[in-house]
Amino acid sequence: MINLTNIQQAIPPGLEDKGVEFYVHNNDIKCLHDGKVYNWGEFPTWILERVLQDMQEHPEVIKALLEWDLTQEEEMLRQYIICRFGGFDNDPDIDSDGVIDYTEYFDCGRRGNCAQEGKLCATIKVENGHLTKQELLVLKLVAEGLPNKLIADRLFISEETVSSHNQNIQQKLGVNSKAMMTAFAIRKNIYEPK
Repeated sequence: MINLTNIQQAIPPGLEDKGVEFYVHNNDIKCLHDGKVYNWGEFPTWILERVLQDMQEHPEVIKALLEWDLTQEEEMLRQYIICRFGGFDNDPDIDSDGVIDYTEYFDCGRRGNCAQEGKLCATIKVENGHLTKQELLVLKLVAEGLPNKLIADRLFISEETVSSHNQNIQQKLGVNSKAMMTAFAIRKNIYEPK
């Protein structure tokens, strides 16, 4: 008989626990909770109430949604979930105690062109702070394998600024190499290897 007690495996939140993981698939919002996948319109009431409470705690988000001409509570809630939690990762969007955590990056296809960018979408919370929009851009290009010179050219900044961003990112992530930055970027869906 094989001893299974030493096997360590990352299980998506909500699959084997009471956590919640939202994600967008085939242009629809889904939610993984308590071993079940729920489609938009079928989410358990307590989950929608918890997200609505979180949304209401951020008046800047309500303002951004209204500027986007979203006025109905259901459509506001739907867009809020897409922008804040749309990516699939191994960190629960709502943990089993009901605590919401903003830990993921989701590229909805509008990044860089969205008038509400930074107002609705959350920055990524990491071990030692939050990654800024510019740090996310640098991280993505590092993960693509670009050297500092090409990153600087692409972002219209100096190589010294790129180097400073790399140091800040590494400090915030608690890592010490570009390889570890890349691993983080892949794990958090910031970069998808081709």
